[in-house]
Amino acid sequence: MSASETDAFALCGDFCADIKHGDGITAAFVSYADYKAEEASLEERFAPFCDAALCDGVKRLYVPSLDLPDKTLDKLIDHALGCDAELTVVCSRTLTEAGVIDARFGKSPVMLLHEFGLLDRSTVISGVYLDKDDLALMAQEGAPLVLTPTSDAGHGYGVAPVCAAVERGVKLRIGTGDGAYNRARDVVREAALLRLLVSTQMNKSDAVPTYALAKMCLPIGARESDIKNIENKIING
Repeated sequence: MSASETDAFALCGDFCADIKHGDGITAAFVSYADYKAEEASLEERFAPFCDAALCDGVKRLYVPSLDLPDKTLDKLIDHALGCDAELTVVCSRTLTEAGVIDARFGKSPVMLLHEFGLLDRSTVISGVYLDKDDLALMAQEGAPLVLTPTSDAGHGYGVAPVCAAVERGVKLRIGTGDGAYNRARDVVREAALLRLLVSTQMNKSDAVPTYALAKMCLPIGARESDIKNIENKIING
């Protein structure tokens, strides 16, 4: 990954041995011990949502599921609002996950975050089963969606509704997820795969312009020359 590219969500778990520095990486940890161990080497890091993180007053939390006991959800809400915390939340990655939340609360995970007052401080991860109402609300609240193409495809979750997200003005970024199917943590590889997956999904060649995909791999406000360089990499490999 070049210095200009950004990995918007690298999950540090079973496949995190290659993550050794913080240049352009937003890292979310499965283990709180690993989070503490990497304190010096990773700048953009999110601790797993757990009692230890709350006790330490961590202001960046990774939430892998909203299907939590009521008291635990209350802890999350109180901490996030009280400490002005940022959240990365896996939402609607599978139909089952979305269905569990809907059956319990009568709304989607994104709608639930909004009801809790947390959506405007959340980054949504994966979002394969986000619907048009979810996307409209995310655009309204400025909640970004981080796409993890190799992970979602490789684990059989599916493909996020990228075109619908673009149409509604959702901020889109690209991450490598757990890295199981992209051990090199190559964000351009993620974008190249996403190009093909969305074209298949929409039955249309280049359903998402490569220029738009290139922008998802770079920081906001990236130079035109950098965008063009990434676009060429996506097209030509």
